[in-house]
This record gives sequence, C-alpha cells and structure tokens, in this order.
Amino acid sequence: MKKFNYFFLALAVLLFVTGCGKAIYIENQQFVLTEAIDFDENNELVVYTATPVFSKEATDKYKITSTRANTMRKSKGYIDSKTSGSLAYGKSQNVLIGKKLLQKRDALPYMDVLFRDSRNEINANVIVVDGTIKDVMYTNMSDKGRISSVIKQLVESSYQSRITVQTTLQKFHQQMMDKGMTPALTEMKTENDELVISGTVLLHKDGTYAASLNNQESSLLLLLQRDTKNDIPLTFHFPPDMFHTDEKMSFVSFNITKAKHKVKTHFENDRFTIDIEMKVQIDLTERMFTLDLEKERKQLEQAIEIELKKQCEALLKNAQKYQIDPFGFGIYVRAHDYNNWKKVEDNWGKAISQANINVSPKVLIKSIGVSE
Repeated sequence: MKKFNYFFLALAVLLFVTGCGKAIYIENQQFVLTEAIDFDENNELVVYTATPVFSKEATDKYKITSTRANTMRKSKGYIDSKTSGSLAYGKSQNVLIGKKLLQKRDALPYMDVLFRDSRNEINANVIVVDGTIKDVMYTNMSDKGRISSVIKQLVESSYQSRITVQTTLQKFHQQMMDKGMTPALTEMKTENDELVISGTVLLHKDGTYAASLNNQESSLLLLLQRDTKNDIPLTFHFPPDMFHTDEKMSFVSFNITKAKHKVKTHFENDRFTIDIEMKVQIDLTERMFTLDLEKERKQLEQAIEIELKKQCEALLKNAQKYQIDPFGFGIYVRAHDYNNWKKVEDNWGKAISQANINVSPKVLIKSIGVSE
C-alpha cells in the first residue's frame, strides 16, 4: 500500500511541474564556433565569427560575419545586429589570430573577454594564421563541411601526427602568465584554396611574434618539450658519401616511439648550463639507399644521433636568439634550483639566451620494418 502512495504522490508532482520557460529552437540560435581577430590594411581590428546554419531553407552550411571594432566585446554587439538569431558563445572550437596583429601587438588584451566571460569555452584551440584571416574564413568548404569543424579536426589530427603543437585558450593563458616559459601556437595558412597546418608560431613573452617553425622543427619542439605520448616522425638527409649513395637518395625517415629525458642544470658565474640527455627508441619507416643493417646498424644509429643533436641544438640556438623558452626550461629550473631561479625570474628570456644548452641523444633502432 505504501508503494502505491509513493507512486500517486510522484504522479501528482509531475502533473503540476511547470516547464523551464519559453522553448528555444536551434534554428533560431547562432552558435559561434570560431572567432578570429586580425588587423586590416589600416591596422584597425577586424573580428570574424563563423556560425553553423541549421535552417532547412538555407543552402550554406555556415555563415561568416565580420565587423570592425576597437575591442572584441564591442564587436559582439555589431555582429549581433547582423545575425538573425541570438548569439551563443559557449561552444567555441577555435580562436584564430592574424600574424599581422601579432607582429605589431600582443593579442592577449584583445582576447581578455574570452577569459573573463564564464560563458566562453576555454578549451577552444588558439591558431595563428600566416596570411589574412579573411582568406581562411572564406576558403571553399563545399566538399569538406563546416569550416569550424574542419579547422578543429585539422589541428587535432596534426597534433596527433606530431607536426605541430595544440594550444587551448586555457593553455595559452598559462603560457603567457608563467615566467618560466613562452607561448607556442599552431600555425595555419591557405594553399591553393586548402587549409594547411604549416607548423608552429613562437611568441615573445610580451605576446608578440618571434619566429615560425616548420613541421619538422615542430616535431623537434615536441621532443624537447618531452611531449612524447605519440610517435614523433622525423626525416634526415645525410651526406651522400656517408652511406655511398647520391644526394637525392640519402634520406632516412623514422618514428621516435619512446624517449627518456634527463635534464641537469648548473648555475655558475651568473649563467645557467642545461644538459639534456635523451635515450631514444626509433622505428625505421623509410630508407632510400642500400644498407646492410646487420653489419652497419650501429653506424646508422650514430649518424642519426649526430643529426638529431645538430637539429635540436639549431632549434635551441634559434630560440635563444629571440630570448624565448617554448621548451619550458624555466619551469624545470624553478622546480630544481629555486634560489638561482629567483635571481633571473623577472628576465628569464635574457638568462636563457645566455645559457649553455647541450643535447646528448642516444639512439636505439628497435624496428626496421618487415621488408628485410
């Protein structure tokens, strides 16, 4: 009897429960999935948004809206006046920044509203565009889908393939605020009306543009960042006489499947020394010349070690030239040598530029494939 009483009580409550208010129809909403900022030819801020279109009568899958404004917050009002539905910013997938803007200004103040408004999605990817934002936003997507989803998938797949970094809004804010590192962002451009991930953009501590890395240098960056959850692909070109081949055939490609890092720091005469030892396991994926690996495996391992050391140290010296630390060495120094870190924390860029950084890789070939 008691069970029936509970049942009728629950039924009575459900009958008198009111709805949650006026119904909201998805076709009347404008979900902002991509936001973008750039400077025009007059160095004025231009803001773009990409929103999906759900109307059955519409022929386009998404809508691009742009406006000029002094701030991103001000632009929202202008963009709202150009759209037929209510703007919703909580589902953002991408934030694009034009390289021209970064070459002149720090983008962080313009993006303040994205961090301050709790409705915004802090896991959106931050991407630098080599070229104009307009070219990217109006790329032909007729055979690909909605531009926001395409950009998101492109960034994620490129990061999984280890040819660029992946930096969310939250991570970008952390990189800007942490004294022990500088930002690294995905770089994208248009090529023959296609979107292409071209590498990685490195920023100064003040948020302005410092340098760009190609895909191979981006892979080395991830290795030095100790981001080795996925295989890291590399291709090296050796001197032709090393393996008795010619210039066009002296290539070896491989995946770094496992890497163990050991970092040591030393401070003397107001200068840091950073020694990086790496034990690297690789799988050969391509060899364009003849080689008897049973007899010459060690020679190939040593050749890869020398080239890996050379390319890593070239990347490090390039970063030192711009007084930047996308590798996060400052975080390591702060954790292991705090007293000396306090001496340089307010000018870590200068300190890292004067540091002696040495890389000592040890390569072990674990797999040569099935063809031999």
